[in-house]
Amino acid sequence: MLPFLKRWGITNPWVWVFLVTTSLQVFRGSPIDTLIFGSSTLIIWLDAAGFLKKSLQERPKVSNALIVIVMLMLGLSLSFFPRHTYLHGAIMFAILPVVLFLVWHKDRGPKEKADPVMARTKNVWKVLSLLLCVWEFAANIQGQLEHSLTTHPTMSVLIDPFLDETIGQTVFVVLWLFLGLGLLRIWGRK
Repeated sequence: MLPFLKRWGITNPWVWVFLVTTSLQVFRGSPIDTLIFGSSTLIIWLDAAGFLKKSLQERPKVSNALIVIVMLMLGLSLSFFPRHTYLHGAIMFAILPVVLFLVWHKDRGPKEKADPVMARTKNVWKVLSLLLCVWEFAANIQGQLEHSLTTHPTMSVLIDPFLDETIGQTVFVVLWLFLGLGLLRIWGRK
């Protein structure tokens, strides 16, 4: 039975992470977030089931100059346009295909085994991430059930006052862009 489940991508943990997150968005009554996470779940499942493997290209090479120009444009537009507006949403949806193109590429084969320190560090980050997700989910569900965002605040509720200020929004956008750049690993070294 397990080979069948694996073949259809059902054993991939990311499929389940995104499916649970999609379910939470349905529970919250947030149609836009349900669409975003539902679409993401579908894409991840299609990849895990092998439907997207044939169409994947080699990892793209992007010039550092282009990266700087795009990051400056995104940084300025996301920092100074008001949050939670159609324009802000349109910018986010516009960059989605670019990010998918940069992140979804053919695998390069087996990875090097991590040294013991790196392996422990990875495990610490996994546990911290999981705890943060559980807290966020629990706070969100409690808030929905009690019809209160402040009784059990989520991370977004806690940082919203900071992000409502232009400087806070700018700091967050810069950190978000550089984190994304690091995760995509597209910065070329000479």
